Amino acid sequence: METIVDDLFSTLGVHFDTSETPSEIAEIRCYGVIRSLPKFMEDMGAKKGQFLWVSQSSWMEFSRNELEAWLVDAPTGDHIIIVESQNDVEINYQCPSGVTLELWGRKKLALLIGYSVLENNDLQDLKEIKEIEQNHSELEIEHKESLFQRIKNHKNLCLKSHINPRDSLDSLGISQIPCQPILLELCFWLVKGNLVGPENSIEERQWIILEDNFSQEITLQENLDFISSTPNLPIMIIPVEKSAEKIQNNLNNLCDERRHESISTSELNSGKLLRWWKVDKKSIESMPKKVLVPSWAFISPIDGKKIINGLNGKVVEYKGELKGIH
Repeated sequence: METIVDDLFSTLGVHFDTSETPSEIAEIRCYGVIRSLPKFMEDMGAKKGQFLWVSQSSWMEFSRNELEAWLVDAPTGDHIIIVESQNDVEINYQCPSGVTLELWGRKKLALLIGYSVLENNDLQDLKEIKEIEQNHSELEIEHKESLFQRIKNHKNLCLKSHINPRDSLDSLGISQIPCQPILLELCFWLVKGNLVGPENSIEERQWIILEDNFSQEITLQENLDFISSTPNLPIMIIPVEKSAEKIQNNLNNLCDERRHESISTSELNSGKLLRWWKVDKKSIESMPKKVLVPSWAFISPIDGKKIINGLNGKVVEYKGELKGIH
């Protein structure tokens, strides 16, 4: 599958010697040894004869653990690793004898895109590069209504996890325990209905509610990041009954609002009053939508099988049914 970097190298005219390309190490892919490259890449620190690698994971942070795993098997020579998922890659590391390494984050990737725009006058090339840059931007939804529609209209949804599993393991004092990446199946509830305010004022609203049966939480969501390609991982599912009833019973806690409203009794006397806007349950329409979140399973030497929830970093019970590769 082609990625942002594939497209970018093709546009820039970077060529590789792939005759002895090392195998992928710790999900870091090698493109080969740089055979030719544009001058502005040389000015950025790249050079002929370097191995160029890309860490393409979009659902977890590139950490020291991944880097150390790579360093164990890295061949002798000069190397660059481009980390697509992070702006800055600040990791302390020590290379083995005969190995040198530079880490490039998204800031350097943005420079490459910028240089390529300046170097290419062809409008079609410019259009392609703009498309690359647009695809590279993380999905950020600012308006709840557009987010509501996106969830409603798309079939395969996978949330981006901002959790580093090692932080959760460190809190338990077992940071060296191996983790198995998995996906947890959660459920969005897309809810439409009315808020009723003072003097029976009516306001039409939409809410996005996330039901997480692993952490046993029901939360209102406003800002979410998605990943465009769902990882091929086993999926943990908890069969749940009466979810709709549970959501209905929690609507007031989640959706009722207490608002400051200005009041005025005269030109000289004015103030603010807190007044309730409450959900009219008779107006409610709701629709469930499955969503996946990258997470991790591990075995605690004390408590046995556990899960690190990729949504919130909580260590939860290993429960549910683990199904095959997505």
